[in-house]
Amino acid sequence: MIELLISAVVASMIITPILFFVVDVLRTDTREEITARSEQELQAAADFIRRDLSQAIYIYDGEGVNAIRSQLPDSDNVVLVFWKQEFREGVIPHGDVPRPVAANHCDTRRCDDVQVLSLVAYYLQTEREPNSPWSDQARISRLQINDGVIDPNPEDECTQPPCYVKLGDKEFKPDRGFDRPPGRTSMNAWEAKEGEQIEASREVLIDYIDKTELTGDIDCESRGISNDDSEDLLSVGKNSEGNPIYGFFVCVDSRNTAALVNLRMNAAIRIDPNATEFDEDRRSLFPETSFLVKGLGVFN
Repeated sequence: MIELLISAVVASMIITPILFFVVDVLRTDTREEITARSEQELQAAADFIRRDLSQAIYIYDGEGVNAIRSQLPDSDNVVLVFWKQEFREGVIPHGDVPRPVAANHCDTRRCDDVQVLSLVAYYLQTEREPNSPWSDQARISRLQINDGVIDPNPEDECTQPPCYVKLGDKEFKPDRGFDRPPGRTSMNAWEAKEGEQIEASREVLIDYIDKTELTGDIDCESRGISNDDSEDLLSVGKNSEGNPIYGFFVCVDSRNTAALVNLRMNAAIRIDPNATEFDEDRRSLFPETSFLVKGLGVFN
């Protein structure tokens, strides 16, 4: 009996450290997997924003965003706004084609391509609705509204230009709320189409954006962005109390169509639900990226 007890004690002394080791290995693997996945998500979002901004013909700086934010839905959460030219492939029937045009005309015959103006806005949303699939951290979402496609050879029924392309019952009109900007020197005076609300839906680009509040000022000039024409180059996301947070901010030089974008995730909360603030000791679980983008800058 004593021998059995001694054997059990010895076995427990051997097994217990092994169990602790296995648990520690599993925790390490989980941490590394979450870190790697979060870094991939952050890089994918950064690549998307970089490609998007590279097509910009005008980017609003902090002063400009504040000037036009009231024209946009969910205005308090707007961080980045710019104009770009959206490529539309094969939508304008040739001039010798009689109007009206069948709905499938451009599916079976060659039609011309066109570029239309688009207004793009990126948001930082910090509030989570009940039953939402998103985390309690912040997320970045994107809104885009497009101009219509003007038909250079419209049907006779259109007597008041602009006349938009019609393929069957589909008419390529501007999205609700869209209005063309007044000109490069008056971009901060842009207003949505009178009497129309912007109804375009927003798509979430990335979740788990860090909500840690900023503890100091962000100096855009020290980050390589400056412009004597503007007093406010910075546009930064804010929490529900209106305090700026570190997870998503941009420094913009509107004159040179350049933007420095900074993103930071909170992957720690995927492991520990209480890890709601940035922790220097767990920096690897707060992946961050910063990148400079130069747009096309051809808006006149």
